[in-house]
Amino acid sequence: MKLLGFSCGRKVGNTEILIKEALMGAEELGVEVEILRMLDLDIRPCKFCKNCLARQDGPEACVIKDDAAFLYNTFMDCDGIILGAPVYALTPPGYLKMMEDRVLGPNVDLASMRARKKSGGINPFTGGKVFVDDRAFKPRVGALISDGGASSPHWLSFGLALLYTFTFPPNVVVIDHLQVFKAQPAPHVGMVVLNDKALARARKLGCNVAAAMGKPINKVKWMGDSPGICPVCHCNLLTVTNKNPVECPVCGISGTLKIENGKISVAFSEKEQEHSRLTETGKLDHQIEIQNVMKEQAPRAAEVPLKVKKYKSYLTPLKPPSKLKKSAVKD
Repeated sequence: MKLLGFSCGRKVGNTEILIKEALMGAEELGVEVEILRMLDLDIRPCKFCKNCLARQDGPEACVIKDDAAFLYNTFMDCDGIILGAPVYALTPPGYLKMMEDRVLGPNVDLASMRARKKSGGINPFTGGKVFVDDRAFKPRVGALISDGGASSPHWLSFGLALLYTFTFPPNVVVIDHLQVFKAQPAPHVGMVVLNDKALARARKLGCNVAAAMGKPINKVKWMGDSPGICPVCHCNLLTVTNKNPVECPVCGISGTLKIENGKISVAFSEKEQEHSRLTETGKLDHQIEIQNVMKEQAPRAAEVPLKVKKYKSYLTPLKPPSKLKKSAVKD
């Protein structure tokens, strides 16, 4: 059983230290551990090719020759993850999201991969070949670590929530998460080593993941300190309008908010929880939703090329100096 740490912070900085402390705890329980420093990777944005070779023949076939295939295969070979990222401006670093969009996301979506396998590796809409990776069906558990220099959640509000976008396409079941405050990056890199409480909690998080690895997913339970407002992701964010129901923006499930004696609670039905976007059922719901949208738009698809011409001829996008130099050399 292999537990992989994904560090989205600087070299031996606060995030990496917390992840390594967690991995040390897991290793003591007999789990094989590895760590990947995301800043070491060369991952470039997707070019949005009309015919995605990676979707057709696997990540190695992508026209962009960088470390994307390495990241994909490293993830697919693990049995559990600990993902950590610092918060600099309310959210994890942008390069993490870019890596998700390029390497993970729909490429490792469990419901999508299961549909591909069921169709024998054939896209039912185009009749073309689609890549099937049996490693996608491996049950995985994980935990999340978010750290920042603020002294309260006020400036770290999206730190944990956005890390879930890394875990839910491949159906990693998050069993614990940790938010560390006052993790300043200065005056010395790694100031979190002075926070014994945070280090101890990170080690416990690693032990929790190690204990959950190898268990049937339906037997895995939440092991974090706080159950949170949402019973699925255990986050405290809510989308609130002027009336019930409210929604968990991470899971996409709706519930009824109540305030009693100044205490807020939200009741989420079992049915709603089963259809969370963190579950395979929720992913299948989305897959059906996309298919229905495609069917709805199909009768008018032939109109698109003609209507798009208007926008092709309107304005020429600004080019940075580097692109202008290349154009001049070609001319």
